Amino acid sequence: MHLCVFISRYICSQSGISVRHLVLALAVLVPSPGKALDIGPLAPRGSSVEGVGSNTRGIGLSTTQKPVVPLALPTSVNGTLNNGGTIERVSGERRGPRIPEPMVFDLVRPLGGRRGEGEINVLGRIPLWRKARTVDDAPDPLGFVRRSPDTQGIEWAPEIEYDVWDGVGIEFELPMENTRMEAYKGAGQVFFGTGLKDRFIHGSQVIIQYDQQPKIWTTTVLYLAGFRFNETWSVFGMFGPRTELGGRVTDRRTEWLSNVTVFADVTNRLVAGIETNVGQVIDGHASLLVMPQLHYEVSRRWMIQGGIGTRITKDLTLPEIGFRLIREF
Repeated sequence: MHLCVFISRYICSQSGISVRHLVLALAVLVPSPGKALDIGPLAPRGSSVEGVGSNTRGIGLSTTQKPVVPLALPTSVNGTLNNGGTIERVSGERRGPRIPEPMVFDLVRPLGGRRGEGEINVLGRIPLWRKARTVDDAPDPLGFVRRSPDTQGIEWAPEIEYDVWDGVGIEFELPMENTRMEAYKGAGQVFFGTGLKDRFIHGSQVIIQYDQQPKIWTTTVLYLAGFRFNETWSVFGMFGPRTELGGRVTDRRTEWLSNVTVFADVTNRLVAGIETNVGQVIDGHASLLVMPQLHYEVSRRWMIQGGIGTRITKDLTLPEIGFRLIREF
């Protein structure tokens, strides 16, 4: 400050300009402390600077401070944050609410998925205790293939899924028990649309299965519906008949299936759920599955799901561990 005063007095003494005139000149050239400098490209002709009533042309200094533009974070249709592109957070969410898939009775692909998406996965079920018993003429009433002989082994099923068009997916699966292949299974799925401000989503799934022993065809037609309540809670349901159409059996059965799963998003990568599946054989007995489960997204392409639950039918209860390993491509 003292140096500035000295320089000002020296200039005035040498040039004959009064201090008053020098101060007025500096006030015109230098902006006031309350105004910010914006050094950038020239303002277009005819444009005005916010907060100033005159046009700004031909100079690189603006006497107003531009508003701060907030960073736009990627969000899904229902307004929830996208966590970087992991499986249950991305596929299908541009066309509806993001809702996880049940672990045991999963979808072909997430409803609303895009053409070219796909995955390979394997479902496994390990019994913790088992006592063989025939129910409704089915020697393995709690297995993937109910009429196949029960070897009391580990049931598992590798499968591949692919979206051939937007909202249309297909699947091929090989249900197995230990090293024995029990059936061939194919499925197709169609996305119908959304509603209720993109909180509701629905579609349909058709499954065709050929059992190896006994040789019999089974078809399943399901209506699929999901609803997201808020950023944490969602629910998904699957409902429809499963019918034995033909083969080397005389007493073909029709069973009504109802699968309902409630989900809670615990963190950006962890989802908790409780899956319930009821199968009611017409003029026969019912079975119930209750499977609490966790879904953890390891990365954008990998997910692991696991749970411990119980399957119950007439005079038969089977505690079991379930898991599914998923690799998306």
